[in-house]
Amino acid sequence: MTAQPAKTGFGRRTLPNITAVARREITARIRTRAYRFTTVFLVLAGTALALAPTIVAFIDRGSTGSRVELVGGEVLPDYDPTVAFQQLLNASAGTPTIPVGGQQPPPKYVVAAAPDLETARKDVVAGTASAALVLARDSNGDLTFQLITKDGVLSRSTQLIRQSATSIAIQDRLSRAGVPPVDQATLFTPPSFELLPPDPNDTGRGPLNPAEDTGGFLTGFGLSIAIFMAIILYGQWIAYSVAEEKSSRVMEIVLAAATPFQLLAGKVIGVGALALLQYVIVSLPMILALAFQNQIASLVLGADAAPAAAAGGSVTSSLSIGIVATFGVMLLLGFAVYASLYAGAASLVSRQEDINQIVAPLTFVSVIGYLVSTYAGTGLIPLDSPVVVALSFVPLFSPYLMLTRLSLGAAAPWEGVVAMVILALTVPLALWIAARLYRSGVLLYGQPPSPRTLWRAIRAG
Repeated sequence: MTAQPAKTGFGRRTLPNITAVARREITARIRTRAYRFTTVFLVLAGTALALAPTIVAFIDRGSTGSRVELVGGEVLPDYDPTVAFQQLLNASAGTPTIPVGGQQPPPKYVVAAAPDLETARKDVVAGTASAALVLARDSNGDLTFQLITKDGVLSRSTQLIRQSATSIAIQDRLSRAGVPPVDQATLFTPPSFELLPPDPNDTGRGPLNPAEDTGGFLTGFGLSIAIFMAIILYGQWIAYSVAEEKSSRVMEIVLAAATPFQLLAGKVIGVGALALLQYVIVSLPMILALAFQNQIASLVLGADAAPAAAAGGSVTSSLSIGIVATFGVMLLLGFAVYASLYAGAASLVSRQEDINQIVAPLTFVSVIGYLVSTYAGTGLIPLDSPVVVALSFVPLFSPYLMLTRLSLGAAAPWEGVVAMVILALTVPLALWIAARLYRSGVLLYGQPPSPRTLWRAIRAG
């Protein structure tokens, strides 16, 4: 005989029941090997990701780089083309110029002269050289280039060599036209270019172009990813927990002593506390690795300056107390809304295999919010467009979009407060909807999940 679930509502046993359910979730799951393994794995992966520039520099420290052999360098008698090509290639490839351990780091590209074309071809075939570049002149006196390599047209090395060849050809044309080398350097100096808002009196909203505020873009982008990962990973975690209890009939026994609202709230709080604990454990080493990346690189590489100074500083310097506080509030409230809906939807299925099908609409909505936030942050969608501004106040999208707008200075502080208030008011509404789904879903067995099932469960609850 199936137990009749209790009525949805509040009572004097509401807080004790919620606390009991939350405690049960925490104690049952924190002891599992899966939770401990994923925590350790995420700590290692996150720290490695934060220290990626230093790790790459350490691995490449003993590398001699790719060798490019030059044939026909005598067509440029005024200077050594091997030196010019090597400087251009390494400048484009981003070879560090800061000495490491008191010595200059090895270049990523080494350019050397080859005695003839046949020898250069054999070196490329044998693998002792990555490419061979043949220089010549056409009937008009312009330089021509032939690249012999195993790489494709779209490879990074091919593109860098082509870019360097273009620079050499332009310099050669200017020299033949009688332009002095000093004047050649000033011809390609970027002009002064300033981005201004349409209203000259609008000076308080900050830059709206992500290219003008790289640190703000990286901050908003990183925090949006963090919220997106938390909602998707831990939201589905709750969904699988609900389906597991339903398939084992444990839910029916628990609902005899607690209301669906109490059970839902306790489960969301319990799993949310574990998720937040894991997030803190993973985030702290990453933040410390980013903040002290220069010192870590100096210790590992023996350098006085870290190669990733610019990348690390641009992110950490754009993190303000307000942005960090907003991120914390948006993470908690956004997770509470999505987790409640995930739990309610999961109560409609009888098998864990049907979880992905029933929670797909929620995942789709979350992906839309994340993608719009990313596109707006990169400038593909105008950050101050009415659609983006309106969606940044919609509860299911605001955790992503409002963070991006605040990070890039496109939203005033009061707008962030309004979005958080709306999101906070949505939490009890999401719990109420999920509780109705719980009340009806506990009695549904063997029915395939569908939009009609979802609507009937809400009405029947």
